[in-house]
Amino acid sequence: MALRSRLRVALINPPYLPRFSRSQRSPGVIRSGTMYYPYWLAHAAAVLEQDGCDIYLYDCPAAGIDRPELLARLEQFQPDLCIVETATASANNDREVAAAIASELPAVRVCMVGTHVTALWRETLAAGPGIDFVAIGEYDYTVRDLARAIADGADSEVLAAIPGLGLRAADGTPQRGPVRPPIDDVDALPWIAPIYRRFLDPRHYSFTLASHPMVMLIGGRGCQAKCTYCVYPQVMHGHHYRTRSPASIVGEMKWVQDNMPEVQEIVFEDDTFTADRAFAQEVARLVELHGVRLPWFANVRVNVDKQTLALMAKAGFRCCATGFESGDGLLLKNMWKGQSLEQAKAFVQAARELGILVHGCFMVGFPGETRQTMQQTLELALELRPDSAQFYPVMPFPGTTYYRWAHENGYLATERFEQWLDDDGGHRCVLNLPGLPAAEIDRFCSRAYRRFFFRPAYLWRKLRQALAQPREGLRSLQALAAYLGYLLSHQGGRSLAGERRSLPSDWRTRQEMPRGRMFEQELALRQVGRDARALQELAQARPEI
Repeated sequence: MALRSRLRVALINPPYLPRFSRSQRSPGVIRSGTMYYPYWLAHAAAVLEQDGCDIYLYDCPAAGIDRPELLARLEQFQPDLCIVETATASANNDREVAAAIASELPAVRVCMVGTHVTALWRETLAAGPGIDFVAIGEYDYTVRDLARAIADGADSEVLAAIPGLGLRAADGTPQRGPVRPPIDDVDALPWIAPIYRRFLDPRHYSFTLASHPMVMLIGGRGCQAKCTYCVYPQVMHGHHYRTRSPASIVGEMKWVQDNMPEVQEIVFEDDTFTADRAFAQEVARLVELHGVRLPWFANVRVNVDKQTLALMAKAGFRCCATGFESGDGLLLKNMWKGQSLEQAKAFVQAARELGILVHGCFMVGFPGETRQTMQQTLELALELRPDSAQFYPVMPFPGTTYYRWAHENGYLATERFEQWLDDDGGHRCVLNLPGLPAAEIDRFCSRAYRRFFFRPAYLWRKLRQALAQPREGLRSLQALAAYLGYLLSHQGGRSLAGERRSLPSDWRTRQEMPRGRMFEQELALRQVGRDARALQELAQARPEI
């Protein structure tokens, strides 16, 4: 058997708006200046390199690379395969970038990846030339198998059998291979920090909840919570939290400390780092045992116990982001949040006693939302007094429960995805709910930001914090400067227009919600098992999964 040739693969976070943060749960140009690492592309890059490919990772929004410069760099690298990440708001732009790559480099094959094309893989392939493949779901091993097949000169029949791969049939119609379940052994995936060091500049990335520069790592994939709006668990990773071994995680933390001396903090971007408490406690124990001195951040839910928080705090866990979302109990039930207002208050108190800073995430625009419930959400934020907060309209991304609910009920203000951000890339409400047009929700979010951050009690508390903890004071000052810069330069744009809808009689009741993509896939997989033939038949019969 002939040896496989060494394939050249370019992994691309394509150019769009300056500082467009594509990897985060709600991609956009963030008012605080936040810029996420392209960690999913980095995972795929590490897998491809481990499998023998020559790779290059281009993060265009972070490095300020525009389309002509990207094409020039690709001309120099001469890839055989380009992996292009997408996001909902940038989908049209990303297809144009793919088409430009295909035009400039006719021999290259282009594969699109990400949540948007996972949910809308048929539409993506049918949109026009330039896109040869779509990787559906977790794509690490899908693009590896694709690269192997291309290197071997495989025919269309072999390509069509790759699990998780969408492509065009001979007649041009979109088709796909069998369903690829999420990766069980995430510990087998190579570390991503070495990829960062080779291809990215940590100074290009910012996260206002962490000291700068920082790196973003992944401890596990999936989330046990069922929140109706959260895009990665519902579209890509599912609802089983698959963790790496604590030894592997702490080993990568130690590698960052020893090999990236400019890094000041480690940010874990797992949806819920504390979903497995034994895992979180063991990570904390090993951090201390192996002398990791860098502080770290993680996303947690309000149901985490105080003992776990205490062990993490002792090991350098200094700050967390927590989804409180709403101040109304009915809305928490309608969004399948699985937590109560009482738990939220107890959690904040426990974190405060342990010296852990809390960033509160609040959203408006849920089923049953009214002016009164939005005000309750703001009042909850003021009562909880987290160290910082954010207020956003719910973004109903394709493939999620919330998108299907909003689409089926006619509540989307637009399905032209390029309109989901304003002129400067800021989030724009795309929902016209009964009694709450999009413009009113947008105005509330802006007002809530000002009310929370510029009240005298908060400013006085941050001043005292800065005097007692100069490092936290510097971080807060940098975040404030970024936010004020956003306000001064932000041109914005009008909110999406829409007629005011009257309230249906059952609006303030429990809402029936459809299942999101991964709910459907997990149910189907339980029904048919993981037999290859059954999965192939399933993929053809149920293209939505």
